[in-house]
Amino acid sequence: MEKINRKKAGKSLSMVFAVTIALLLLIFSMPQPVLVENEGSWNVVWRGNLAEAAEGNPGSGASGFLEIFYVNHSADEAADSYEENTSATIEGWCTAGYGYASADNFLLEISSAVTFDIVVRVRFNKTHAYETDHFVDTDCRVNITHTGLDGTALSDITGTNVITHNDSADEYIWMNVFWNNTASGHSIAAGGLAADNQCTEISIEAKY
Repeated sequence: MEKINRKKAGKSLSMVFAVTIALLLLIFSMPQPVLVENEGSWNVVWRGNLAEAAEGNPGSGASGFLEIFYVNHSADEAADSYEENTSATIEGWCTAGYGYASADNFLLEISSAVTFDIVVRVRFNKTHAYETDHFVDTDCRVNITHTGLDGTALSDITGTNVITHNDSADEYIWMNVFWNNTASGHSIAAGGLAADNQCTEISIEAKY
C-alpha cells in the first residue's frame, strides 16, 4: 500500500512540474507589453514672415528666431557645413548678389544670376529642447514657405539642422537650419517682382 501511495505521489509531483513548466512557457511566449515614453508633440515656438523675422529678437530666456541668410551656394566647405556659430561670419558669406535680413533691411535684392542656400539661425531653450541633463536637437525643427524659387515654391518644408553650439551648462542650444535644393542651390527668375519672391512664413517648432 505504501509503495502504491509513493507511486501516486510521484506521478502527482511530475504532473505539477509539467503543468508549471507549461504555464511558464505560455507566459514567456505571450507578447509582453511595450512601455513607450511620451514623445510629445510639435508645438510652434515662433512663427512669422521675413519682415517680422528681420525685426525678431527672442528676448531674454526665450527660444526663437535670430537671423536669416541667403548664402552663396559656392562658398567654401566651412560655409557649406554651416557649423559656424558667429552670425557676422555667415553674413560675410552673403557676398554681392546675396544678402541677409537685419533689423534695418528685410527687402533683399538677390541676383537672378546666382545660386544660394537659405539659412535660418535659431536657438532653443531648456523648456523646448532639453531632457534630464542634455539638449536634444532632434526635438527642434524649422519649416519655411517661400515663393519664387527655381520656378516652384517651398511649402512648409523642414530644413536640415546643423548644431553650432551645444553645452548643457548653457541656457540654449544654437543651430543653423538650411535649405539647399538637394545640394544644387536655389535661384530666382530674372525680372521677378518682389511680391513673387517672398519668404512668407518661418515656423520654428519644438517637440515637448
